[in-house]
Amino acid sequence: MMKKAEVKDHQIVISLSQGDFEMVMGRKPADQDDFEKWALLVEKGLLNGHIDWDILYECTRDAIKSCS
Repeated sequence: MMKKAEVKDHQIVISLSQGDFEMVMGRKPADQDDFEKWALLVEKGLLNGHIDWDILYECTRDAIKSCS
């Protein structure tokens, strides 16, 4: 009997652009520091639970079931 391969973690990388800043803030960033302050707040929001992971996981579960 063959051993199953170990399942590896999947990493998600999110890139934030000047266009994202402009869309949200309604202006261009004044400079790199202005952009970085905004980007760090976005990152902090992501890490501090501003995403409802339960809803995200439920939606992906439902999507997988509908593909079967």
